[in-house]
Amino acid sequence: MAATLFPTLSPPVRGDGEILSQVVSSQEDLLVRWGGVAPKMAEEAHLLAIDRVVQKALDDANVSESDLSAVAVTVGPGLSLCLRVGVHKARKIAKSFHLPIVGVHHMEAQALVSSSRARLVSMRQHKDCNFSYAGLKTQVRLAIESRNISTDDIPISSATKDDRQIRANIAASFQIAEKNGLQLVCPPPRLCTDNGVMIAWTGIEHFIAGRFDDPPAVDEPDDLQYDLRPRWPLGEEYSDGRCVARSMKTARVHPSLASMIQGSVH
Repeated sequence: MAATLFPTLSPPVRGDGEILSQVVSSQEDLLVRWGGVAPKMAEEAHLLAIDRVVQKALDDANVSESDLSAVAVTVGPGLSLCLRVGVHKARKIAKSFHLPIVGVHHMEAQALVSSSRARLVSMRQHKDCNFSYAGLKTQVRLAIESRNISTDDIPISSATKDDRQIRANIAASFQIAEKNGLQLVCPPPRLCTDNGVMIAWTGIEHFIAGRFDDPPAVDEPDDLQYDLRPRWPLGEEYSDGRCVARSMKTARVHPSLASMIQGSVH
């Protein structure tokens, strides 16, 4: 079984893409309570949930750690306090069961699994894969304002026929797959937000390509300071022509998966 495990949302996934289980632990109540992300509260919530979530994911998939081929975990970008919780759990499993470990770029995983390949077509003239979703959001907002569409919270089911047509036209204007001869593939909504499946699948791709770290040493101390990447630009390796942050311990000469996708649409 070529399975990987992401130790926060924790889905074991086969090498052929079959999702064996998916368990979600949300911190939405904390966001509401604190009016945003409170790093120490988020870390504590991770610590309280991670063992339970990982075990449930394994139980739901009817597998154990010994059935895994590797462990994939997010090493950046993100809050270092929370990243450390996930990496610690991942390395603990990898050490106990002598499993390779794959450090995954969070946004690369989203680009690989949740975003359409067509989104990267517009990056053809760029040397890397850095792009701003905020910029796309601004373009949509300007298009809405130029057509005097109400920005009130009106569901599409309650909109007028003309309003729905205008909305559809705006949405169509930002779709670039057909005119570039690409097939548009849309994952199910549950895979289009932060989720562990995208980490597991990205980990599988790297594992198959030989981009992973050896199992942690049996005498690795529990208080080891891991090489986390709280700030890690998407496409950093592509712009430099080499990987400077792929491994959690050492730099390796590999392009990122996102940059490989970007390069393939030239």
